Amino acid sequence: MAKKMIINFAKFAVSGALIFWLIRSGKLDFKLLLELKDYPMAVLSSVFFAVLNIFIISWRWKLILGARTTKIVPLKGLIKITWIGQFFSSVLPGSVSGDLVKILYVQKYDKTLSKKFIFASIFIDRLMGLAGLILLVGMSSIIFGTAMTSSDEGFHQLLRMNFILVSIVIFSMVVFFFCHRPIERILQLVKLKIGMDRVFDKIINLWSDLGEIRSQLIKAVAISLVVQFIGVLIFWSLISPFVDDKLDFIHALCFIPIGLMTLALPVAPGGLGVGHAIFQKLFEMTGLTNGASLFNLYFVLTMVVNIFGIIPYLFGTAKKDLAENEDLTRIDV
Repeated sequence: MAKKMIINFAKFAVSGALIFWLIRSGKLDFKLLLELKDYPMAVLSSVFFAVLNIFIISWRWKLILGARTTKIVPLKGLIKITWIGQFFSSVLPGSVSGDLVKILYVQKYDKTLSKKFIFASIFIDRLMGLAGLILLVGMSSIIFGTAMTSSDEGFHQLLRMNFILVSIVIFSMVVFFFCHRPIERILQLVKLKIGMDRVFDKIINLWSDLGEIRSQLIKAVAISLVVQFIGVLIFWSLISPFVDDKLDFIHALCFIPIGLMTLALPVAPGGLGVGHAIFQKLFEMTGLTNGASLFNLYFVLTMVVNIFGIIPYLFGTAKKDLAENEDLTRIDV
């Protein structure tokens, strides 16, 4: 418990230090938040897209769960679970807290699902989300790369990084979808050579389980492309009134997803501090000096939407179950 408290304190210390530095340096101010009241359609459209993404993410998770569940888990129920999970991830350090809550909720629909599998499904769901994000970056870089580099030399290095990332993802997907059996045989041979049977048995079992749901994972990646594109739309809807002609949507599509990837770092809820600093650097590549303030618009809106997940939590029956469940944090992996 003491170790966890120290780690959480260190995370918030880093986030707080970054926020303090950005404010002191004049790179982060909160005036843009006040100016948003002059652009109600930008706010409403962003809220609409944020809520829509919760629906689509829940659908993606339903596809993955469907590979093992013996009962029909209703999409409506998964939407509530996803929103509640985002609420807990937003108000508590790290994202695992929200995942643990989601495990309990899903088990109420199908008790045959083990905590181990549900946790794995959440991990796979996030992995597919990351794959979709990188593929979106790669596609936009390939399609619009020439236009970007011709207008701004600073994008050359960013595009190279985009191509490296998307190449890694495509190679990994080819190996997974077309070389599944050979990789399993290689793992078996490695186990025989070096031992560590227990560890390799778990890896092999997981690899075999993933092979059985390859069709669902293909759909999950396709859905992830839509989810990540909508994420860029949320960001763009909020910042477009403030960037004038200094930034267009094509350029935004090529670097905003890179910044969104960093929000997965388990430092602080929603990328507090870290996201502000990274987007400050990314926007400086386009000549904009208020990147931290622009990201702050996205940060505040997504946090507000996530916090509204308290509504299904307070009015749902699983609130009592959550308080009574003492074994939630014990997951046999």
